Amino acid sequence: MKSKSRTFFNLVTEVDSILGKMHAKEVDGQPIHPGSDHWNETRDRLMGVRIGGITRFTTYPINWSMSEHLILDELCSRKDVHEAHIELRKELE
Repeated sequence: MKSKSRTFFNLVTEVDSILGKMHAKEVDGQPIHPGSDHWNETRDRLMGVRIGGITRFTTYPINWSMSEHLILDELCSRKDVHEAHIELRKELE
C-alpha cells in the first residue's frame, strides 16, 4: 500500500481478518446465504470495526449495505466459488 496511515492499515487488516475467516458453507454443506447465522455473524463483526479512539471520535465506517457487499464479493472472489453465490450476486446487481 502507498498510504502511511496507521488507522487505514488497521482498518484494512481487521476487515481482511474477518473476511479471511469466513466460511462459504454451513455445517450441513449448504452455501451460506443472507440471513444464515454465519452470514449474520460475519456482517455484525464487519459493522463492529471501528476507527478512532476509545472514547473520542470513534466511528463505525462499515454499514449494513457495505458489509453485505464485502461478504458477497469475498465469496465470489474465491477460487472455489459456489454457484449459489454467483447467482445471488446476479440477483443483487
